[in-house]
Amino acid sequence: MANILFAALSLVSSFSKDSPNTDIKSLEIEKNSEYILSGTYTNVNNLLGLSVSNTDTEDYFYTFDVEPVTKIVKEGNEVDFGSINEGDKLKVTYDGSVSLVYPPKLNHVTKIEVVENEEK
Repeated sequence: MANILFAALSLVSSFSKDSPNTDIKSLEIEKNSEYILSGTYTNVNNLLGLSVSNTDTEDYFYTFDVEPVTKIVKEGNEVDFGSINEGDKLKVTYDGSVSLVYPPKLNHVTKIEVVENEEK
């Protein structure tokens, strides 16, 4: 019984030996990662959003911010965000991180490409 107690205490004490300065603030995201999410542009209560439909699963809604570094491309030309219409199909390039808020937010959007215009 004493051997089991000693072994358990050894395991517990080894878990508490963290190296200094390993809090979440010191972690870095790889800078070269790019992720692309495709969906339909939707503006809900002044939140810029991307509605994503997945087959055989739920539909998702992500918000995003247009930052000064965001490149917006429509029909091969760089344009301003005002030329995107609700219902356009978009490809949004971001760094892969999503804020855990509701609705979820795509972080660090670097490029928005209109791949299909809404038919009016």
